[in-house]
Amino acid sequence: MALGNIQLTPQFVQAVRDAVDIVDIASEHTRLTKAGKRYKALCPLHKEKTPSFSVEPVQGLYYCFGCGEGGDAIDLYMKTSGDDFPAAIEALARRYGIPLPARTSPRTGGKEELDVEGALEAAQEFFHAALANAEMPRRYLSDRGFSPELVERFDLGYAPPGWENLLTALKGKVPLRTLEAAGLIGRSPKSGKHYDRFRERLMFPIHSLSGRLLGFGGRALDDDRAKYVNTAETERFHKGSVLYGMHHAKRALRDGGRVLLVEGYFDLLGAVAAGIDWVVASMGTALTEQQARLLARYAEEVYVGYDGDEAGERAARRALPLLLSENLGVKRPRFGAGHDPDSLRFEDGPEALRRAIDEAPDAVLLEFDELAPPGAAREPRKQAAAARAITELLAPIPDGVLRYGYARQAADRLGVPVDLLWRRLGGRNDVRETGEIAGGGGVVTSEEEKVLRLLVVVGTEIATAELPDPAFFFDPEFRKVYETWRELGESRSLPTPKQLQEALGGQSAAVARLVQDDVESSTAQGGDELQAALAKLRRRWQRQRARELTAKIAEAERQGDTETVSALLQEKASLSRALHTRH
Repeated sequence: MALGNIQLTPQFVQAVRDAVDIVDIASEHTRLTKAGKRYKALCPLHKEKTPSFSVEPVQGLYYCFGCGEGGDAIDLYMKTSGDDFPAAIEALARRYGIPLPARTSPRTGGKEELDVEGALEAAQEFFHAALANAEMPRRYLSDRGFSPELVERFDLGYAPPGWENLLTALKGKVPLRTLEAAGLIGRSPKSGKHYDRFRERLMFPIHSLSGRLLGFGGRALDDDRAKYVNTAETERFHKGSVLYGMHHAKRALRDGGRVLLVEGYFDLLGAVAAGIDWVVASMGTALTEQQARLLARYAEEVYVGYDGDEAGERAARRALPLLLSENLGVKRPRFGAGHDPDSLRFEDGPEALRRAIDEAPDAVLLEFDELAPPGAAREPRKQAAAARAITELLAPIPDGVLRYGYARQAADRLGVPVDLLWRRLGGRNDVRETGEIAGGGGVVTSEEEKVLRLLVVVGTEIATAELPDPAFFFDPEFRKVYETWRELGESRSLPTPKQLQEALGGQSAAVARLVQDDVESSTAQGGDELQAALAKLRRRWQRQRARELTAKIAEAERQGDTETVSALLQEKASLSRALHTRH
């Protein structure tokens, strides 16, 4: 049953929350190590060398002290799979054996529910069967050196010649509106007749990180038409946010820390056939910011394996700043003019492709050759132009040390002092560095966090009248956590961290962080610590309020509002007495 046909009732969502195991979810993406009552690991959401990712299994929460991400198991699944909330709930329900709600009636307004996933799966079965029964495309794949096992691994299919093969096969099974919404058919603007979008093409299913079918890419078997046609942009399929093959490759990327980025489907299959399983494809489009961020979640180094022709060089050059801005190392394999990864493998053998990748030069230094050719240092105008281009190239790099290292090499090429380039790059003390923040003692705990931890995690008792005003919390997220905790406490016994997290939608990094640090305080000690922290928050708020009152008094005096001035002066006097009273 597809997602469009189920209703996400509160009871169903809660059943999924109760069943899901955060240790199970996290261990799919990183190696967990027991540390007391919790688990620690390298964060699966950003690159790091020192473990700063912490999982609290009892409360079902995680927090990373390095990147600041935190939440519950569903939130972690969404961030690692790329699924939205409804898709994550359905996938987890299937995984943990939670019965899916029955089909609901059409929603208000009479809109028909569209089973897009069901349509895509039906189309996949059709394409798969068509390939099994078509000798020509199977021979084509075999002649290209793609084994039946490789074809099966990537679920390749075939769209036969003709305008209505898929339409006929799915007639009476899938409504036309659903086929249109899935991007599988089109409609003629002249006749209004429907037609198959994919005809006489090899079909490549495109999946999300979690393996959900999103759409298809079709590759022509001759040169008489557009080489590639992809599923039209739909609510489900956004080409710029997906990388083909990522759901197959993500573990290899995570384990090896590197990724080969290619343009097309055959490039990817050719790389896998050559023994390179750490490969993904951008599906022939210019790399997007979303795709670059996705790569950075799983790898530290990108080999940009775009074609060796002029168009491929331009595409690689456009991709470079996007990758650098994600703090990724970038290399550019040289396949030779007219070659792409698959053609190099096909003509010169798998070893030639592996060698080109192993010997790939640093893409930034390669760009230096283009931007600062020999002789540029001898001509001031060329020297200045090259300096401008190089500083523009290096500007996106967030790591100040790395940026300085490249600037030093560029300065040597240009024959200028490195300080000159460094100043152009905005060399200053506020550059973002990449050092990890390890969990534990290296994290500074604010008074706001201390108060919340004592209230929420330790359960320190406090009289209702002594509860602080939400205004005492300057951090918006901590203020929201505190307000929710108070509201829940008014309608029931004090909520557990897990209940609080659920009330906040499962995505509060603040709550997740609160439960990760060990707190060993007796009730008495906790009470003393809480009162001391509250006193600090109160005095901090009072000082800020006093500054606000000073500004408001000045404004009221300018406007001649004596009544307001008098009221504000009284409040300020009261605040001053409180500030000068020792607690």
